[in-house]
Amino acid sequence: MKALRLVLVVLAAVLWGNASEVWLLRIDGEIGRGTVSFLRRGLSEAEAAGAAAAVIEFATPGGYLDAATSCRDLILGAGVPAIAYVNREAYSAGALLALACERIYFAPGGVMGAATPVYFDQSGEMRTATEKTMSAVRALFRATAEERGRDPDVAEAMVDPDLEVPGLVERGKLLTLTARSAAEWGYSDGEAATVREVLDRAGLGGAAVREFQPRWVDSAVATLTSPGLAALLIVVAIVGLLWELLTPGFGVPGALGLGALALFFWAHALVGLAGWESVVLLVAGVVAIILEVVVFTATDFGLAGIVGLVLIGLGLYRGMTGPFTQPGQATAALAVVTGAVLGSVVLSAVILTRLPRSRLRLGGVILRTAITGRGSGPAEGGP
Repeated sequence: MKALRLVLVVLAAVLWGNASEVWLLRIDGEIGRGTVSFLRRGLSEAEAAGAAAAVIEFATPGGYLDAATSCRDLILGAGVPAIAYVNREAYSAGALLALACERIYFAPGGVMGAATPVYFDQSGEMRTATEKTMSAVRALFRATAEERGRDPDVAEAMVDPDLEVPGLVERGKLLTLTARSAAEWGYSDGEAATVREVLDRAGLGGAAVREFQPRWVDSAVATLTSPGLAALLIVVAIVGLLWELLTPGFGVPGALGLGALALFFWAHALVGLAGWESVVLLVAGVVAIILEVVVFTATDFGLAGIVGLVLIGLGLYRGMTGPFTQPGQATAALAVVTGAVLGSVVLSAVILTRLPRSRLRLGGVILRTAITGRGSGPAEGGP
């Protein structure tokens, strides 16, 4: 009997030990695609460890809308309670993430809001987003507030200066909540000067704090989804795979091509951009090119090949953009995909026409031999 009690005590200690641990995730600086990877891992590992809560500390001027949307979805769908600590600012995209948390605490002097979607045009000037984007972001803030039981009108006023909330913000001014006004309107659960005070106010005063640190994978995702690296991966993938299609056997070029393609989609899937539709378009494009090279002709690039390149381009573009991708990012993605695909085709043609055993090279030799044979006498093997 004593042994059984001892086992129960040990098990209870282990279980309560996990439940009394709180994970701390700091978002300091711009919210980007690396932030999505960081939050995904942090919330997932906190849930797996049985943490009592995850405190997300904000000191951010905002960031990219597509990244913020992915982060918001991660927080809403997390299996561990998320607590926002605004220390000391959660502007724009940061406000959306804080709004997605179950509780919000402010550091003294903390502010949250000013979330009008903007973008930079080709001249580098900041522009307010189109009404279509504005409407979508208003709905996003409103739905997030409703999900957490907060006044949705207040959330929308952070996005659109044309909205008025009597007693809080007048029409023509964009809403930014202070610690005091947030408390008055149900957007703050209290003030706290430190993370420890946050836990005390949240009823987790005895919990141990475990800070989750960014890792190399977060930096890798941010780097691999940048326009320059994305273009390089596309070029390596297309050249490598075309090399294998047009030369006998399977070797290093094909492996490099598949590896580059896997890295491209892995990174963009982690930040919530690449989905199955982009993979389907890419596969359809590859199949069309295989048919062009193997079935139809090995010497000319016809309709199937052109359709294949277009489908591949669409798949890659879809993998780099989402519904909340800003215009500047979408333009950059289009330029990257177009330039990389066309550049890959030209580079592949230059390389493969100089390989003695490539299908393009062999096709040219066979054609010339047939023409020469027809003009000079019977072809070899003829009567």
